Amino acid sequence: MFKVLLGLSTLLLASCGAFFSVKGIGLLFSGSFYSAIVMAASLEFAKIMATSFLYRYWKKIDKIIKIYLTCAVFILMCITSLGIFGFLSQAFFSIKSSTDAIESQMILLQNKKSSLENQITSNNERIKVLTDTRKNQESNLTKALDQSTTTTVTKSGGFFGKDTQEKVVDKGSLSLKAKSFDSIQSNIASLDSNTEKINSSNQNLLNEINVLDKDIISLNTQVIKSDIGTYKFIAKAFNSDIESIVKIFILIIVIIFDPLALCLLLAFNFALNEDKTIISLPINKIKDIYKSFKRGTKITHNKELADPNI
Repeated sequence: MFKVLLGLSTLLLASCGAFFSVKGIGLLFSGSFYSAIVMAASLEFAKIMATSFLYRYWKKIDKIIKIYLTCAVFILMCITSLGIFGFLSQAFFSIKSSTDAIESQMILLQNKKSSLENQITSNNERIKVLTDTRKNQESNLTKALDQSTTTTVTKSGGFFGKDTQEKVVDKGSLSLKAKSFDSIQSNIASLDSNTEKINSSNQNLLNEINVLDKDIISLNTQVIKSDIGTYKFIAKAFNSDIESIVKIFILIIVIIFDPLALCLLLAFNFALNEDKTIISLPINKIKDIYKSFKRGTKITHNKELADPNI
């Protein structure tokens, strides 16, 4: 049973390695995709057969053939590893390209948000200036209201009386005061109108920022839920970029993948040589169990209970 499991693990690992390698080489030579796949598949099969051949007939074959086949297996193992690296890299960057597109949208939205926030800051500064100007205008209005419009007039008392002084309304001062009052009120109304417009503009800008925040959160959620979201956290934990983390991870897979498949192939050949008997399939065991069960279900004939007239 162990030999069967060993053979299955070897087959699965070698098949996965061959698939990744063949697909990776096909993508590398996409101009002749199917031709490259046929070539790569043939090389993969030849590598497995060469490895088994070297193990089984190592003591019987010529030294030159040993050296050539050993070098060929090693080179083919490197080609397989390169194909696996290309396949996994292409799979990663195909996902990362879509993630980069989302992150680019997030950057554009962040820049737009910053621009709107700068507008709000500028508007707030403008409101502050308008408020200070309004306070000055209110102060001028108070001064205008307190401004006197009367003047002192001296009336003559004649030859026998004294001169007297009376305060009378100065029409010129009264007219100037009215004009100043109207002008100040007009300026205050204009300042209030401008302040109201700026506040309304700020409210619209805040509404746009809220919409941008929702879009940014939605895009960020897509990035987190993407297949490379985990690697982003790992890269952040090691204070590195995601490309370096994934590259190291792929290299670890490549280093262990095909060499392990060849080692398991050698182990399977060794196990077969150790025991020359044919490995029985599990279905034969099932048949034996079924036959013994079928024999156990037959009713035994009891002669004492048999009817003599029959």
